[in-house]
Amino acid sequence: FFWGTAMVAMKEVLPKYGPFFVSSFRLIPAGFLLVAFAASRGRPFPSGFNAWLSISLFALIDAACFQGFLAEGLEKTSAGLGSVIIDSQPLTVAVLAALLFGESIGIIGAAGLVLGVVGLVLLELPALSFDGSDFSLWGSGELWMLLAAQSMAVGTVMVRWVSKYSDPIMATGWVRFKSHFNSILLTILCYET
Repeated sequence: FFWGTAMVAMKEVLPKYGPFFVSSFRLIPAGFLLVAFAASRGRPFPSGFNAWLSISLFALIDAACFQGFLAEGLEKTSAGLGSVIIDSQPLTVAVLAALLFGESIGIIGAAGLVLGVVGLVLLELPALSFDGSDFSLWGSGELWMLLAAQSMAVGTVMVRWVSKYSDPIMATGWVRFKSHFNSILLTILCYET
């Protein structure tokens, strides 16, 4: 229920507080809770250059880019369509896992991927506005939502790499906190009110 209503809630808050603020405060509490939970279970805190480098890159892709693209997309598209586009990220994860890790997709899986991509095209093309020669792909909320989905997919695949250097639960908590703390600073710099 909460995951399904998140887009609608964000859509209402965006005009009042801006995308940086919304993306910052969307997951900071979750980050604190994850770090606290992992610490209470005795999971080790990240240490060393490789651990913090992997967490920083994971934060950039999976949290900062995802949340930034999501907030930008929600300003320009409906919450329902945006939510469906965001939830297309498993299609990319399946392809990346096959390419990077040698995981098998199979004939039925490949047919499902093609069907999913066709469905995305059918959803997104009617939403794009072609106003004569005044067409801007970057003005499309659907494109921003698709970029958010791709960021989330790359982040999902990155977890294997991050887990080599850090506990995955602890790293995920730090990712949520680290990237969104930076977004708060951007909010303060961009919006003086």
